[in-house]
Amino acid sequence: MNKAVAKKGSGFFMRLGNCWLLRVFSFNFFAWIDYISNRKKGGCQSVGENGTMIERRGNMDRSVASLLDRIHEQYERWRTGPPLDGVELARFFNAVGRTAAVIGLSDIAAEAERLIHRLNGQTERQWTAEEALIEMVPLLRCFYEAGEAASATIPSSHRQGPKAAILLCGNDPLFFAYVRGALQTVPWRFTTIPSLEQAAASMFRLSPDCIIVSVKEGEWENPDLTVLLERAGQRPYLPVVIVRRDEGKEGRLKGYELGADDVITTPAADELFVRVRRLIEKKRKIDDLVLIDELTGVYNRKYLPRVYARLRSDLERYGAPSCLALLDLDHFKQVNDRFGHLAGDAVLQKLAAFLRQHTRGVDTVVRFGGEEFVVWLAKTSKSEARAVLERLQRQFAAEKIEADGALLSCTFSAGLVECDEPDRPLDYWLRLADKALYAAKRGGGNRIEEAAREKSGSSDEAPSQASTDRRRWAIAIVDDDELVRMMIADLVRKLVNEQGRKADIYEFGDGLSFLESPFYQSGRQSVVILDRVMPKMDGLEVLNRLRQERKPYKVMMLTSRQDERDIAHALNRGADEYVTKPFKWLELEARLRRLLKELDE
Repeated sequence: MNKAVAKKGSGFFMRLGNCWLLRVFSFNFFAWIDYISNRKKGGCQSVGENGTMIERRGNMDRSVASLLDRIHEQYERWRTGPPLDGVELARFFNAVGRTAAVIGLSDIAAEAERLIHRLNGQTERQWTAEEALIEMVPLLRCFYEAGEAASATIPSSHRQGPKAAILLCGNDPLFFAYVRGALQTVPWRFTTIPSLEQAAASMFRLSPDCIIVSVKEGEWENPDLTVLLERAGQRPYLPVVIVRRDEGKEGRLKGYELGADDVITTPAADELFVRVRRLIEKKRKIDDLVLIDELTGVYNRKYLPRVYARLRSDLERYGAPSCLALLDLDHFKQVNDRFGHLAGDAVLQKLAAFLRQHTRGVDTVVRFGGEEFVVWLAKTSKSEARAVLERLQRQFAAEKIEADGALLSCTFSAGLVECDEPDRPLDYWLRLADKALYAAKRGGGNRIEEAAREKSGSSDEAPSQASTDRRRWAIAIVDDDELVRMMIADLVRKLVNEQGRKADIYEFGDGLSFLESPFYQSGRQSVVILDRVMPKMDGLEVLNRLRQERKPYKVMMLTSRQDERDIAHALNRGADEYVTKPFKWLELEARLRRLLKELDE
């Protein structure tokens, strides 16, 4: 050890004296002697019910946890103070090493010594708190892996694989720094948000594959934790792992009751990796079943409402518009007719892969149907989106597609619309983009056309247009469950296609947003599918409002309650149909078909 640094470090440790070391060992003196004795015998032990000594491994013991808490306190002081120099950092490592040596943690003491030697010659360098934390990662591995580093190594076979976005939240910077350092070879992208409230607010925008929440004793009643878990539960499937230091069964059960998918006592990286990877794989399977187009591997149209909800939130909160482009392959029918449908499939797969490769991670590619794709460009103006699409057009036209021994080249046309009004429904933007796409195709193809805005009062939300298109149905789905809305919307589209009709489908997450929408104000004759129990306003309250104002709506009430009195109550209030959950889809389809038919009568 550098003598100057060692001398300064010794003085630093003496100054800590009664304030740090005594706090670390504030438990009974004889218990401490017994603890040291047990460690010298080869492990941390406790007495079992039958009086025999049982070994405890894998859980952090009390002195280690106390020392770790002191490191956390020092990090928080650094984080809120000015940068520190190399001498101060070396003093800190020296103090940690001395304390670790006293309580028999030789691996931690040795690592602290190694870090001090590494700092030789860097005494004048200024360190931020984050840089110091990164420097500490090898030391933290000794704490969390309890001297069993070999078992915490991630197998090389797992270092290549599907990428995943992991959200780390909670005030545990030391554990999160250890996780990021230990899993740096794994193809996962970590985002750390200390505030549970901010994590809950950012969840939809970040779209993580898994959330890891660090929960300390006394935080189970934190309302922000409850909100975070509730919002995660509103997604089709978003796994949440709670990491905690206490070992009690009560805490573990509490985590499961709140909605966590897994509750782990502060694990080593290998265990955390395996358990989180298992949940991510489960999520991928569910996503693949519900939201992924089988042929092209991009999202299917069911995913569009989720994308729009996220981008509309960005527009409402930050004023950041997005752009929707509806793409269509030019002369695709000729490819199928001349080369066969397998060649056509190869072209579709090529375009999907090309779009994913040449757009940003925040953008979304969706197969809309047939040879049509939606590219949704997040936080992008119309002029920027046009430049992107022109680049994509040029690059894709130069691509060669091998199909059945032949080399093909294709082009696409696009209709572009800037989504800058959060009150508009998804179908409004799709219809504008479709009109622009039609203009591009009519102009000869391989073109980009920008959508012309409809005049005020002539949108699909206004009564004037509704009255001129008698064959266009209007359906509003009001339910706080996003997955239910998505499935019912798919059923509506199926019925619409069967009848050769057109429909405007609107989705609302609660009754209040429905009543405040332009759709409701228009008074257009429609079918309203209404959930019985929702936040902000109960479904029966919404139904009362509809009937009091004599709106021309056919109302189907959905509910989990199967009590005959509840059903009778809703029917007496004016519901036209009443369907209980879980749905019998054939029954739901038949009842919905009848209500749609009544719109024409």
